[in-house]
Amino acid sequence: MLEELKKIICDFVDIDPDTITEDSVLRTDLGLNSFDLVNVAVAVESRYNVSISDKRINSIKTVGDIINLVESEK
Repeated sequence: MLEELKKIICDFVDIDPDTITEDSVLRTDLGLNSFDLVNVAVAVESRYNVSISDKRINSIKTVGDIINLVESEK
């Protein structure tokens, strides 16, 4: 799942996917802004057939948080 998330994130920010880990902080380490986060959430929802509320989007801090959220929705 991490490799797929790297691809999704790199669709929205110009960053080397090899630098992305589960501990990467979306805003500070990867440079995503609020708009990017919403777009990543929409892409994750589509890819993994899950629903992410606005409240949950705001609670996502790291790539690992996205993985945990998707796994908890399955």
